[in-house]
Amino acid sequence: MLSPAIVVFAAASQAAAAAIPTGESVTPVTELASSHHYRSGLVVGLSLGAGLGGASGYPNNSSDIGNEADYSASGFMLGTTESIFLMGALSDYISFGFMFNHGLFRNQSFYSNTDGVGFRLEGYPLVGLGPRWQGLGVLAQFGVGTGDLVSKPPNLPEAEGTASFGAAGIFYEWSVGVMRGSGGHIGIGPSLEYDAVWSRPFEAHGLVASLRLAFYSGQ
Repeated sequence: MLSPAIVVFAAASQAAAAAIPTGESVTPVTELASSHHYRSGLVVGLSLGAGLGGASGYPNNSSDIGNEADYSASGFMLGTTESIFLMGALSDYISFGFMFNHGLFRNQSFYSNTDGVGFRLEGYPLVGLGPRWQGLGVLAQFGVGTGDLVSKPPNLPEAEGTASFGAAGIFYEWSVGVMRGSGGHIGIGPSLEYDAVWSRPFEAHGLVASLRLAFYSGQ
């Protein structure tokens, strides 16, 4: 008479054997779908833009904040922005990393500088629809910043402050080929974004159209 342990072991062996398919091909790992078909590796990028903005606020002094006599507002100003970013392409759908942003806007009466440092997130929600849509992306930037509003005419109040920084936008990216000897490629295309810095004494806003250039160290 067989012991119960032998019976259990034999039954388990038969079940395992039945679970192994016979006569069917198995897809090699190298042929499975990859999460890095369009972009991978380190992402180093630059965005240069121009647009319309404005700034307002008080001197960075608690006794001046809220005093109408010390309040300045620029109205509309024209200006330029530059963003530098260093990210990792986590998949075809998302890249994440660090950024630095600078903006300079001016009109006849004022000029304003803003700086921001923090994080940058890029998402590609339509990758699954095919090559035509894989380059359409959305971006978000968030961190801390500083800004000022300086009057060109003398004796007018100026504004400045340490502030929160944020941006949101949309862009499209075309791949322009592989870098010889690097294994990577370059993505280039237009973007449109809204930038803002805000604090109690100072705030600035801008709508900017840019040219975005990024190098991917992977495919």
